[in-house]
Amino acid sequence: MVMESQLGRSRLRVFGVVALALAASACSSASLPTATPARPVAPSPPPKDDGQPAQGGNGGDIHSAALEQLRTAAIAPKSDKQNSVAIPLPDAPNWTRVRFLTVPGLVGFRYGKSHHAIVAGFVTHVDDNTALGACTKSFETWAMPWVEAFEVDLHHDTPAAFPWTVPTAPAAKNAPKTIAIVDVDPLYAKTATVLSRESYAAAWAAYPAWEKACLVVGVAVPARDDEVRARDVRDRFVKEVFPKVVVTAPVEPKERY
Repeated sequence: MVMESQLGRSRLRVFGVVALALAASACSSASLPTATPARPVAPSPPPKDDGQPAQGGNGGDIHSAALEQLRTAAIAPKSDKQNSVAIPLPDAPNWTRVRFLTVPGLVGFRYGKSHHAIVAGFVTHVDDNTALGACTKSFETWAMPWVEAFEVDLHHDTPAAFPWTVPTAPAAKNAPKTIAIVDVDPLYAKTATVLSRESYAAAWAAYPAWEKACLVVGVAVPARDDEVRARDVRDRFVKEVFPKVVVTAPVEPKERY
């Protein structure tokens, strides 16, 4: 699992917060200008990740090709270190586990050493995660201190929702399946901090995963002059990834990274 350098950690923290915490902000910016149409580029995975600390990345054709790969590649599940969740990812073999040192989480992945995309998974706690909106509210409460730490121009796009099968305890395997409605918040964010001035297409979803615990999964895709593809990748996560997240551990995993 990758441990980032100081700048890399800060950049990863921004990615994680954009993917998750910024979505909890109640305010929204005015509609953003129409993005420039994506230029033609062949899909290509990023250069092989050596697992070493990274300083972020630039745009250009390499970034656009990586986004095109994420937009079109086959999807396969990738597990966290504790084998507690399986998150389906486009071009799964080319994602590398990373750690959000300032925001400990359950799992983090980066797509390429240049951070062409980041996926993060966190756990929040509630008294009753079957209550309507409980997981979403718990995430918002957890996220607000991080929201306040960044200067962000934020635009919420059209929300989505999907049915999701709630995991059952081993003793209740024969019990009827419980279906929850999971809400998704897609957004576009522009950060303007000392450490980062970037734009991201992002989304997050909160699942009633374990007793009194919620799993929050988010994705952040830096635009880097290719906003259309960044949004396309994010929208693929909303439609094809988030609904197929599977919780494989019967109880909440205890380790955080």
